[in-house]
Amino acid sequence: MPAGQSLISHQPEHEDMSDADEASMLVVVAHPDDECLGAGGTIRRHVALGVPVSVLCLTGNDERNAELNKACKTLGVAEVLTSIRGDFDVDWSLSHEIAQTILRTRPKIIITHSVEDYNRNHILCAQIVMEAVEWASHVTVFDDAHRVERIYNMEVNSLLSRPNVMVDISDCYDTAVQALKQHKSQMSKARGFYPNLYDTRTRLRGVQAACDRAEAFDLTPLGHAGPFYPANSVRSLI
Repeated sequence: MPAGQSLISHQPEHEDMSDADEASMLVVVAHPDDECLGAGGTIRRHVALGVPVSVLCLTGNDERNAELNKACKTLGVAEVLTSIRGDFDVDWSLSHEIAQTILRTRPKIIITHSVEDYNRNHILCAQIVMEAVEWASHVTVFDDAHRVERIYNMEVNSLLSRPNVMVDISDCYDTAVQALKQHKSQMSKARGFYPNLYDTRTRLRGVQAACDRAEAFDLTPLGHAGPFYPANSVRSLI
C-alpha cells in the first residue's frame, strides 16, 4: 500500500471468519456516505435478519471516516474498514486489498457500485471488485480461496435503467435516513442534494416494488475461473 495510505478497522478484535459457514454480506464503496445512499436500508434490513454485514470504504480522511463509523453504527454494521486516501485515488492497486478482505470476511454476497454510475470512481470501484472476486476464488493462488455467490450493484448518483432486484426497506427507512444524516459534511452540499435524492429515489423504487420505500440493484454475473474452483464443475444445468 502506498505511503500515507492505510486500511483501518474501527471495530474490536473479531474471531477469524475463515471457517465461517453463516451467510454474511460485504459492502464495498468508493467514498464514505455511498453505503447509505446506495444501500442503507438494505444493510439495516439484513442486520435485522441476523446477517453480519461488513463495510469496506476505499477512500476517506479523519472527518469523513468518523462520520462513516457513526453511520455504520446506526445501521448495526459489524465491522467497518476505513482508508486514508483521497476521493479520487481509487485505482487497480486496491484489487489485492479487496481480495484479502473477501478472504477474511468470506461473504456470501457483495454489494458495490454500478458501472452505470456517472462517477468514474464508482465505476472503477465496481470493476475492481469484480476482479477481486474472481481473484479470491482461485484455489491455485489461495489455500483459503472463497467463492462469492452474488454481486449486487447499487445506484448512488445515477438511476439503474433496468434493476434486477428491489429490496423493500419500508420498515428500515427511518433508520437509514438517520444513518445518512451522520455524514454531516456532505448533507448540505448542492442545496441538500443527497438527502433529497435518497428520499425521492426510495419513494420511486417503492412505487415500482409495491411498497412504501425500496432500494434497487443490478445482479452482475460472476466470471469465476471454472477449472480452478470445484463448485463450478457440475453434471447438469438443471
